[in-house]
Amino acid sequence: MTQAIELNLTNEWRGTMSPVDIPNMLVASAYLKYKNNDIFKTLMLQYKMAFLDSLEHEIMQEDNIPELKEFLSRTKELIEKLPDGKYREILKLINDYSPKMLINSGFEAMRNQEHINSESLNKLIVSLANIQTGDMVLDATAGTAGTLVEAIKHQPSLLVGQEINSELSTFAAINLIVNGAEKSVILSGDTLQNPEYPKYGKFDKVVQVPPFGVKVEADLSNDDRFKFGPLSRSAGDWAFVSNALSALKPDNGKAVIVVPNGALFRGGPDRIIRQSILNFDFIETVISLPNGMFNNTMIPTVILVLNTNKKENAKNRVQFIKVTEDMVTVVNRRERVLSNELISKISTVYGNKESIKGFSETVNLNDIHNGDLVVDSYVVQDSYHFDGLEVKADFNKLDRIKTLKLSEVASLSRGFNNTRATESENGKYQVIRISDITEDGINYDELVRVTSDVKNVDDYRVEKGDLLLSIRGTTNKIGMVDKDDDSLLFNANLIRIRANRTTDPEWLKIYLESPMAKVLLERISRGTTIRQISLQDLKNFPIPELTLEEQKLAKQEYQIGLEEVQAELEKLRQKEYNIKRAFYQKLPVSDAFEIIPEKK
Repeated sequence: MTQAIELNLTNEWRGTMSPVDIPNMLVASAYLKYKNNDIFKTLMLQYKMAFLDSLEHEIMQEDNIPELKEFLSRTKELIEKLPDGKYREILKLINDYSPKMLINSGFEAMRNQEHINSESLNKLIVSLANIQTGDMVLDATAGTAGTLVEAIKHQPSLLVGQEINSELSTFAAINLIVNGAEKSVILSGDTLQNPEYPKYGKFDKVVQVPPFGVKVEADLSNDDRFKFGPLSRSAGDWAFVSNALSALKPDNGKAVIVVPNGALFRGGPDRIIRQSILNFDFIETVISLPNGMFNNTMIPTVILVLNTNKKENAKNRVQFIKVTEDMVTVVNRRERVLSNELISKISTVYGNKESIKGFSETVNLNDIHNGDLVVDSYVVQDSYHFDGLEVKADFNKLDRIKTLKLSEVASLSRGFNNTRATESENGKYQVIRISDITEDGINYDELVRVTSDVKNVDDYRVEKGDLLLSIRGTTNKIGMVDKDDDSLLFNANLIRIRANRTTDPEWLKIYLESPMAKVLLERISRGTTIRQISLQDLKNFPIPELTLEEQKLAKQEYQIGLEEVQAELEKLRQKEYNIKRAFYQKLPVSDAFEIIPEKK
């Protein structure tokens, strides 16, 4: 419905108002109609600027709308631009809709310029927060206040929001008013650098979808809100999480916050903060969401539920819930929504901590290693598909089987980070990349050359028998170096696996190409838009425990079997050729053609 209204108004205003101005006009109209349902009938009989006079009269009586003058000034400019006849047509059109319809249409018109949460995501966030009558609720990156609007249904005593974008902060305040918030405050400013909300005290609940990919420019090392570790300058996800925790009542507070999936496994400062928050047992639940849950990005995201007072069945544990793409409703190419049934299922499982195979699992803190909070590490699927095969996996049974770590049977190292600046047609060294590894082996003819000034070049050389495994993008591609050449180096997107004396490299390659190994590689791959495997995870990769003699025997049987299959396939290909040739020779035109099979 809101999309239809927005389309009607856009068509009506085409040529007189730009698409970026439409939300302002709709928000102003929604506010006026909320204050006086018959206002547009009156305005039809008055001069054009009566719209602004009425808006200014009503809005100046509010004491919790930021940036009032700026909002009124923009609205005045829009009214002045409209021809009188067009203005009257617009009044007639918007008179047919309720204030909520008008303001929601305004936000729908903003979807291409701003991030707007879907209604279903707001419902899930608020449901997980379990807001009670009389709670004080904060959204420190409020946007248009969609999440706080959802919270109104639960009768909180106070809704507080802060928003860095001054235009959005005004829209947010009006959105809360139009939706009947009895007591709400929207503040304008940068939450991380200049928080305004602490003057209202600590909060029972924090509900928040911070902007993704924000860099922390300011030095916040002495700010008490960020006590869990040094903040990463490149990504502010854990800055917002730390900020949310600091805003909660220490004895009984809960925060529900959305972050990109990368926040769960990034190293450096992020890992330190994750581990610190885990050690204090503040993380209750991690819920993974599929791609496309937000209109302006396709990266996968997660919901973190933080709790300063966990129930007994949640203490010293973290619950993981996995929402897959087949569970959500696809609205269009760029947006997915959660059904009411799915929201109810997630909320119920969150509440009772039920373990459901492939959907939810609760893990002891002692079983969470290196601060890894990726849901796929704990809620695992039992069926995988590779090369036309379905592979069912029982990881509990695998854990009981004695295996070796890959680092115990081989040395592993990462390759040379070559760039265009280091490439040279006359370079001394050649670099093997992922694209150079094919089904038939390594394509040495297409290798790029790099300059001779490679630091620590011996660390990047390959030897005959080395395995090269892709760890970025396609994370199960493997090739074997089958010639000696001191000029050969390998790229940073590959890991060199150099088998020790107790391991046959050809046997190891066969194993790493097996469906079982592909399942295990899939399980340890991480990433938002591009999947990758860490060197540390690969070092712990399980390898079957066989003696060198057993490996060689297994390899020999495997290779002999494949040679027999190839021989049989060659016989079948020859038989196919003979059948086709016999058919062709019976054609009347066959005397004019000679069909000769290609030489291999």
